[in-house]
Amino acid sequence: MNKKAASAPRGRKQAERTALSDRLLTEAAIELLVKHGIQGTTLQAVGERAGYSRGLATHRFGSKAGLFGKVLQVASMDWLERVQEAVGPRVGADALCAATDAAEKFFRERPDEVRAMYLLWFLSIDPSADYQSNIANVHHAQRRDVAQWIKAGQKAGLVHADVDPMRAAEQYAASMAGIAYQWLANPRMPLSLMFRQLKSDVRARLEVRDDDRAASARKPRSAGAADREEPRPRVAAAR
Repeated sequence: MNKKAASAPRGRKQAERTALSDRLLTEAAIELLVKHGIQGTTLQAVGERAGYSRGLATHRFGSKAGLFGKVLQVASMDWLERVQEAVGPRVGADALCAATDAAEKFFRERPDEVRAMYLLWFLSIDPSADYQSNIANVHHAQRRDVAQWIKAGQKAGLVHADVDPMRAAEQYAASMAGIAYQWLANPRMPLSLMFRQLKSDVRARLEVRDDDRAASARKPRSAGAADREEPRPRVAAAR
């Protein structure tokens, strides 16, 4: 029997088992983070909750920092994939509104994942914390994507030319983070209304509408432009 052919299925099965254990360990960590917080989430407890030996989480992640990094990576990738699928080829205000809808859906469908993600992000700003996530890079990537959607909208004539894409992206990201924090602190907050208002604000600030185009078309041309485009006929000199 070909040794390579025999080892390939075994290698695939091992990779599948590893992927499964990673998923179960990560889900167990999210559950413990939500129920017991940072201090109550230990590697031993994660391994036991996932149905494995006490030492597997330690063997797989090395430390709580490694475990939390994995949790944040999984949650961030889930969020990124949802946004990319929702936005698709959209640009300008349509893209931001689609991303906002994806955020609300993410909050509704994966509330524990959202809570764990923000808990780790908030922890990372504590200088005494053992775990330090690269939150600055995550937020930079978020603002960069939003700014690119706005720039593409300006190029397509859908977003006002006087909008600063990066400044608008910063404001949008801050609004999203604020809504998330308020909802996590108070689940009774009207989440749908908050997101609806955010989308309305985005369209009001960014979107070039038909009445804007009509008003622009009605603007009188400057005298200089009129003289250049429609020169006055010469008057014949009197004899």
